[in-house]
Amino acid sequence: MPHLTRAFRSIAAAGFCGALAAQPVAAADLWGPDYREGSIKDAPPVYVFSWTGFYIGGHAGLMTGKTEGTPNFGCADADCALAEAFFSTDYDMDGGLFGGQLGYNYQFGSGVVGIEATYSGSTVEGSGSSGIFLTSKRDLDWLVTLTGRLGYAFGRSLVYAKGGVAWGDLDTDLRVGGISIAKGGDTHFGWTAGLGFEHAITDHVTARIEYAHIDFNSETHRLKFAPGVALPSDVDATFDTVTIGVNYKF
Repeated sequence: MPHLTRAFRSIAAAGFCGALAAQPVAAADLWGPDYREGSIKDAPPVYVFSWTGFYIGGHAGLMTGKTEGTPNFGCADADCALAEAFFSTDYDMDGGLFGGQLGYNYQFGSGVVGIEATYSGSTVEGSGSSGIFLTSKRDLDWLVTLTGRLGYAFGRSLVYAKGGVAWGDLDTDLRVGGISIAKGGDTHFGWTAGLGFEHAITDHVTARIEYAHIDFNSETHRLKFAPGVALPSDVDATFDTVTIGVNYKF
């Protein structure tokens, strides 16, 4: 009988020690397989922001430049020199821009390529004397651009260059003593190029600042004095713009 008691005590002690040894394993099982050292295969992937996608937004800024206008009387330069000097319209222009843009970006590694179209209303205008009695006023009614973009992305920030084509509506008003005596204008076509910096505030909202140069080709403004009576003038213009904008990325 004493032998049975001692045997029973030995079996009980062995069982108790085995239960204690099993506790760490059981605790680890409560936390699941990822708790064990080296088991990270089920960890969620790290999120990386991408510039790829369509976007739409708005912009506003300042524009400054210079315009030149030379009367086109269809005669030799020497014969028309006095008349052209009297009716020439050369002066600075400046004002504000405000409008919207629509575009698409595609990111590959750190590189970003895209295309963007913009439309801007304008308060840009300028005026100057023309001859002894005349003054000329010229304004830009609207501006449209279509550009390609090439940039470098570092995280949520993007630096880029842009280039493409531009259209703008320029109008000329010839006056005497503040009274309009002749008006005319045309849509000008040209090119644009610039640089910009953009930053993603959230996954969908970005903000940017941008510089652009615009060079319009010469077009003929027929300044109409009366029905059938007009003074043709060859007009061109160049501008520089600085704008800020906000985009929503889909």
